[in-house]
Amino acid sequence: MLKGAFLATLKGKIIAGAAALVVVGGVAAGVVIATNNAKFRTISVEEVTGTVTATGEKKNGQLLVGEHLISGDFVSVATESGLTMCADKTKYLYADPETSFRISSENSSKSKNLEIFMESGSTLHELKEKLGEGDTYRVDTPNSTMSVRGTTFRVTVYRDSKGTSYTLTEVESGTVVIQLKTKTGEFTGEEEAVEAGESALVRDTETSSEFVKSRKGTDTMVLDYDKLPDESVDRLIALITEKPAEIIGEHEHEAGDWEEDTPATCTESGLRVKRCTICDEVMEVETLDPLGHTEGEWEVETEPTCTEPGTRVKKCTVCGELLETEEIEAAGHVKSDEWTVVLEPECETAGRQAKLCTVCGEELETKTIKKTGHKYGKWQTTKEATCTEQGERKRVCSICKKEQKETTAALGHDMKEVSRDNATCTAGGHVDYKCSRCDVTRTDSLAALGHNWVDDILEEPSCTGIGYAQTKCSRCGMEVGDSFHEVAALGHIYVRGQEVEPGIHNWDCSRCGHTIQSENQPNPFED
Repeated sequence: MLKGAFLATLKGKIIAGAAALVVVGGVAAGVVIATNNAKFRTISVEEVTGTVTATGEKKNGQLLVGEHLISGDFVSVATESGLTMCADKTKYLYADPETSFRISSENSSKSKNLEIFMESGSTLHELKEKLGEGDTYRVDTPNSTMSVRGTTFRVTVYRDSKGTSYTLTEVESGTVVIQLKTKTGEFTGEEEAVEAGESALVRDTETSSEFVKSRKGTDTMVLDYDKLPDESVDRLIALITEKPAEIIGEHEHEAGDWEEDTPATCTESGLRVKRCTICDEVMEVETLDPLGHTEGEWEVETEPTCTEPGTRVKKCTVCGELLETEEIEAAGHVKSDEWTVVLEPECETAGRQAKLCTVCGEELETKTIKKTGHKYGKWQTTKEATCTEQGERKRVCSICKKEQKETTAALGHDMKEVSRDNATCTAGGHVDYKCSRCDVTRTDSLAALGHNWVDDILEEPSCTGIGYAQTKCSRCGMEVGDSFHEVAALGHIYVRGQEVEPGIHNWDCSRCGHTIQSENQPNPFED
């Protein structure tokens, strides 16, 4: 098929039309498609023309119909050759002559992912079923990557005579987010969403890539499709054109309806054109007058506060240009009748309560709340005192958790007697002590007691008779050699007894019972 005869229609229909295919050529574009199905199975070879080779873990040589490709395989299509392969029975890839690419796939129970890394040539991608959430079908090339939401779109990549790569993306349904890349394959941070019915063009720069604006101000432009391989043009004709035979050879222009080329704005003129319905050539141009502003209603731009004025504006409802501005008076405070605690009192600091503005919350009247003071709990020993060292203890405030600490006195030794050697009348002794809390000991000496001399009565004396005694020590029983001696008679002890006659009483000895009589009323025997 002659590409020159079909070029005029391609320039119009490829840009404005849409297809359920992806065309990727050269090394300039990338496509990402999100899906949600089961695992990818191996990729089957559906058709081979000429020489097509694959190298990888399980393959090294000519591809044959019915074989399968797996992740890591590198495919090369020779001159005057072609390849058709299918993944998961619904995703077709058509590779043109002089095309090479690498396959990468990932399998899991929740997703299937396939990625085509283009190195050279041209590929056409057809997705027969809409792809769901979770999976990916990705075609990646050096200057851009397209993240696609939707399945009806086309990507065309080619190089001009100067070696600059171009990527044209056209969307019929869904949304394609185009991300630009540097020469080293890094994302530049610039991206654009292309909606259904729109197209975008990306070209190389010295270090990165950029979006190209068309004469209409949109992201489209007419490309030199003579640079595409014959096989790619044949497929585009079959997919896009309803009556290819009618547009081959010479033709007369047929004017279409007026199309708005440059919309008029409120202040700027616009253009509309009539184009040839066959080759898209401009046949007639007409200027569109400026529309003029359409004044809208007042809109509050800045709300007034209690203390600051606000603003309201009128804008054009078409272009949004500001037409008029007016100040709105400050509202003023609205004082609450209730007191609100704005600062809780603490143990050591006072609090604050205030009457607030019910609108902005500003404190309009304040008064102090007394500090609460600490509320300490019980003392807790943190270091036990010993016999010789002080201890420590603390208590904690239940409100602020502040700690109060103090020392406790040393206990002193608690000496307990552990042994004793008693002193005698003539020899000293000692007592041994040990502290019940520590190992400190002490010994106290005991002096000799000395003799305790007492009379040992050998014969008791009576009221009228003498007795006898000997002096000896009450503790050790030692006797004094010449201490035998008499003990004087005790004498009677009379007490008044029975009255025997008037004025006469018996006086009886309380020891021996001897009785005498006496007229004396008092005891006549007392000195």
